[in-house]
Amino acid sequence: MTAHGGDSATRPDRTGGQPLSSGGSTEELRAQFQARGRPGLAEDRRRDARQARRMYAAFAGMVAVICLVLIVVRLGRGDAMGVWVATYAVGGGVSGVGAVLARSGRTRWALAVTCVAVALASLGDSPTFR
Repeated sequence: MTAHGGDSATRPDRTGGQPLSSGGSTEELRAQFQARGRPGLAEDRRRDARQARRMYAAFAGMVAVICLVLIVVRLGRGDAMGVWVATYAVGGGVSGVGAVLARSGRTRWALAVTCVAVALASLGDSPTFR
């Protein structure tokens, strides 16, 4: 079975020159992509960067709040003051720095600093500091 071009039925994509399944031909898709241009791509990157900054700042803020809540809960339970309070407080402070870093656009540093804050807070829960 051959079509007008002779070998279009034997093409590897088996489209036979028909539009692709997305509803448009490759030429139409290419034209739409080229019409979008660099401003559209730059806007997408800016939006993604804003979203990442918000996400990392929220994560670091959540860690800071959890550290403060843990301090209040353990002190309210009657635990004696000790090194655990300092580890929670330092963890909360360091995660606050992570939130500031995230807001200023240093998302990789913010994630690293927040991970250190989580490690410090978990150190405060260790049996050594009870």
